[in-house]
Amino acid sequence: MRSATIKMKTDMKRTSLLVLILLLGLMAKAQTYNSSNSLARVALVYYYQDANGFYQKRENVNLQEVLQIVSSYAYDKKSHELYVQTDRANCIVTVNDDLHKILKKSKSIPQLKGDELSAKVADVNTQLAAHFKYQNELRQKHINDSIQKAREDSIRKAREDSIQKAREDSMRIAEEKKAEEYRKTHNLHMIPTKSVSLKCVLCDQSLATEDTTFCYTILRDTIYVPGIEKGRYGIEYRHIHAAAVPAKMRFDKDYQYHMKIFKDTLENAIKDLSVEGADLLNYSYYLDYQKELKKEAPNGLFLDWEWDNEYSFISFSFTYLNTNKNTIKYIEVFWRVTNDVGDVRKTGSFKGTGPLEEWHSANWNWDNSLYYVAGDATKMEITKVIVTYMNGSKVTIPKNKVCFDFDY
Repeated sequence: MRSATIKMKTDMKRTSLLVLILLLGLMAKAQTYNSSNSLARVALVYYYQDANGFYQKRENVNLQEVLQIVSSYAYDKKSHELYVQTDRANCIVTVNDDLHKILKKSKSIPQLKGDELSAKVADVNTQLAAHFKYQNELRQKHINDSIQKAREDSIRKAREDSIQKAREDSMRIAEEKKAEEYRKTHNLHMIPTKSVSLKCVLCDQSLATEDTTFCYTILRDTIYVPGIEKGRYGIEYRHIHAAAVPAKMRFDKDYQYHMKIFKDTLENAIKDLSVEGADLLNYSYYLDYQKELKKEAPNGLFLDWEWDNEYSFISFSFTYLNTNKNTIKYIEVFWRVTNDVGDVRKTGSFKGTGPLEEWHSANWNWDNSLYYVAGDATKMEITKVIVTYMNGSKVTIPKNKVCFDFDY
C-alpha cells in the first residue's frame, strides 16, 4: 500500500512537470499579451511609421496588448516582469499570478536582474535601433531613387515631348505650306469629280463630268452645278443642277483634300442654297427666258413647216408656238411658190383654226389642196402671217418679221 502511494505521487509529479514544461513552451512562444494574462504592458521603445514611410521612435508607451512577439528574452521574478521583443518594440509585460507561477520555473526564458538585465534590455534597444535605422535608410534610398527616376523620367518625357512637338510643328508647317500652295493654285469652285456621272434631282438629267467640275457650292453632300439650257429661237438660259455627291467622289482622296481646304469657304459661298431654292431659281431663269423669247417673237414662231407639189397639187403643214398672252383664234399663212429662176408659179394661203393658248403649240396639215402648180415649181416661201386672236384683235406679221425655230 505504501509503495503504491509513493508510485502515485511520483506519477503526479511527472505529470505536473510535463504540464509545466508544456505551458512554459507555449508561453515562450505566446503571440499576444493583454488584460487576460497580464496587469500592465509598456513599450520601453516603440517604432511607428510616419506619413512619409519613415520609422519614428517613441518611449514608455502604454499598450493595450503586445503582438507580433519575436522573442521573450528575460524574466524578473521579483517584479513579475517579462521582457519581450516584438517586430517593432521592446516591451515589459507585468504578468498575472497564474502566469508568474509558470514563468518563475521556466528554464527557456532567462531569469535576469540588475546590471545583467539592464545590459540585455540595452542590447535589444540597440538591435531595434539598428534595424529601423537600416529600414529608414532603405526608405530614404527608395525616395531618392524615386525622385531621381522621376527627374530622369521628367527630363526624358520633356525631351520626347520636345522632339514630338518639333515633329508635329514641322508637319503642321509643311501641311500649312501645302494647303497655302493648294489655295493659290486651285479654284475653290473647281471640284475634283474624276469623270463621275451626277444625277440631277431637279430635272433627272445625268451630267457627265471631267476631271474637275465647276460648282456653285456643296452643302449637306449636295453639289450645285451651273448649267445652260437651250431654248427656242436660239435663246439660252441659266439652270442649276442639284445632285447628291456620289460615293466615288466622297471617298476620293483628291475630293476629300479639296473639301478639307475649301469646305468652309465653299459652304459660305451660297450658304442658303437648297434643292427647293435651286428649283425656284430655275423657275425664275425660265421666266426670264420666256420674256426674252416673247421679246424676239412677240406673236409666236414656226417650230417647223413643209410643203410638197406631188402630182402638181400643193400640200402644206406647219407647227406654230404662241408666245402671246392672247389666245389665237385663227392663223393664216401666206406663201409664194417659184421655180429655179424665180418665176412665180403660184401664191395662196392656208388658214388654221385654234384655239391656241400662250406657250402652247399646234400643228395644221393640208395633205390635199386645190392649188395647182406647174411641174417646174421648186421653191416655196412664206410671205406673211395674219394672226387673229380670240379678243378680236388681229396682227399681220410681214415676211421679215416671221420667226422660225428649226434647230431646237
